[in-house]
Amino acid sequence: MSWRIYLVTVLLLGLLPGMMAAQTRMERGYQSLDSTVSRLRERTGGRVLSAETRDVDGRPIHFVRILTPGGKVQRIRVDARSGRRLGSPSPGR
Repeated sequence: MSWRIYLVTVLLLGLLPGMMAAQTRMERGYQSLDSTVSRLRERTGGRVLSAETRDVDGRPIHFVRILTPGGKVQRIRVDARSGRRLGSPSPGR
């Protein structure tokens, strides 16, 4: 039975840093990916093709691809901390 306790303890300790990082983001005014996607969908009137959050140089950045009503794909980057839209991604990314 002691190996089970050890296993559970190791698993919980492995989850702790991720839970703490999520709490820290919320305390700093972190803009969730869901709220960013909803806001962009309303502003563009388009359909969201994909959305994900990546760390770029230690900063959380939301990457969203939207199909506009005109049939064009927009690639939009949003700073997850401030909610501000960033410049266009560089070619090839």
